[in-house]
Amino acid sequence: MHFPRLVSTVTLVFAAAACSDSNDSPSTTTNPNQPAGSAGSGGGANSGGAGTSGSAGAPAGTTGSGGSSEATPNPTLNQGGGNANGNGSAAAGAAGAPGAAGAPPVAAGDAGAVVAPDGMSFFVTSRGVPTGANFGGLEGADALCRTLASAVSAELGSKTWRAYLSTTTVNARDRIGSGPWFNAAGVLVANNVDQLHDQAAGGTLDQTWAPGNAAIALDELGNQVPAGGNGGVQHDILTGTLTNGTVATGLTCGDWTAITGTVEVGHSNRGGGGAAPTSWSSAHGNSGCAPLTAPAPNVGSGGGRGSIYCFAAD
Repeated sequence: MHFPRLVSTVTLVFAAAACSDSNDSPSTTTNPNQPAGSAGSGGGANSGGAGTSGSAGAPAGTTGSGGSSEATPNPTLNQGGGNANGNGSAAAGAAGAPGAAGAPPVAAGDAGAVVAPDGMSFFVTSRGVPTGANFGGLEGADALCRTLASAVSAELGSKTWRAYLSTTTVNARDRIGSGPWFNAAGVLVANNVDQLHDQAAGGTLDQTWAPGNAAIALDELGNQVPAGGNGGVQHDILTGTLTNGTVATGLTCGDWTAITGTVEVGHSNRGGGGAAPTSWSSAHGNSGCAPLTAPAPNVGSGGGRGSIYCFAAD
């Protein structure tokens, strides 16, 4: 007796996996002598997609989701009178490759470092003004803070920036907000006004701004105040203020409108010489108010480069 020739074909339909880059080849059954009642083969799995790249400073991206596959029912097999519907099992695809690692965070004091918008609420100005300690009053000093912050980002420029300067009628501690404040590297400077001015040896400020630490009072770009130059006094920052945040009477350069007289300065690294070398606001008061141009822009005989402290009051 002669039996008719049987041909069986399994056609596979694959469900596309999200973010999938490639598919495995489908499995098919074409053996004409396949016994009655045998099930068809399942389809191959889709490959998983590649993970997304990590954001800056973050771990590598997540892996892609696996693909899925599903075989269509095997056609009816007539040989020997048997019927078989083969369903391929779904199989997860290979995991996607991890995303590329994000860039590492900027370290405190790195040259050219720029803080993410809205992250900074305290900085030392990277420069002074051509007129020495004459800023045109508090308004002019505040404007310098705002100008330098705006040059970093519009978001930072929109903050309410206040110069840490006292006058005969205003104490610096009363115009800078309530804290906390963070520098350009995202490091905590102080939690509140009281901690900021607790500068005695062993005071609570040591917990966030230790004596001798030059990586706290960074400029608006995240750079440290240079240790040398200008006679080695660039760490001298104009304040006209005592350690408790109140005015240093007679040491405010005509309330920041004159280039005559002397001014109280603090040390941005909380170290050096003077009557109170570890005070960031009131290290000594023998610096001049007049601008100097040699060997570089400077203020008086120990006023540093004419920098001031800036705080976001909001």
